[in-house]
Amino acid sequence: MPLTLFRDRNRWGMLLLAVGPMGAFFLVTLFMQHILAYSRIQTGLAWLPFAVGIAVSSGVASKLVSRFAPRAIGAAGMLIAAGGMFWLSTTGVSANYALNLLPGIFLTAFRFGLGFMPLTLTAVRGVREQESGIASALLNAAQQLGVALGLALLSTVAVVARASDALVQRYSIGLMADALILVVAAIITALVINARPQSSGEESTPTH
Repeated sequence: MPLTLFRDRNRWGMLLLAVGPMGAFFLVTLFMQHILAYSRIQTGLAWLPFAVGIAVSSGVASKLVSRFAPRAIGAAGMLIAAGGMFWLSTTGVSANYALNLLPGIFLTAFRFGLGFMPLTLTAVRGVREQESGIASALLNAAQQLGVALGLALLSTVAVVARASDALVQRYSIGLMADALILVVAAIITALVINARPQSSGEESTPTH
């Protein structure tokens, strides 16, 4: 593996994108099943708007990548998702799906469309043709590492919350922690990622 691939700090931005979402999925899914008594099928159907949110935000991102730097688009997606996480953290035992869960789920999806598209293009841009496969593998590895870290962190936060707290409060604390992580990740992304906007029709430029 060419160690020069590790020098580009833009590729490590994908690690920030993956921290948090799986932990949030885990906590919200438990909330649906343990607090709202959703069945497995109901829980799965409740997450369908997430796919719609990704499709919408990906379409928006495809229009923005040629006009704005990846860090601006990715950071914006993280901040929108942070708002979604905060919204979900305020959900109580008498939650209404359309009013309390749907908006948060939809907003959280914007993190993926606005984040993954521009930063994925950035991560594989500028590598030599023979190294493109390795760069893609590093990208996937960074995502998986971020997923594991996010799940471990948010699960721990929810579990170690004060024992006297109600279960719903533990979920709320975990989701609020995720919102905070997203805000911090947005700031780091804005500072670390330094790639320029993707030019129309641009392809990976070989580096020597």
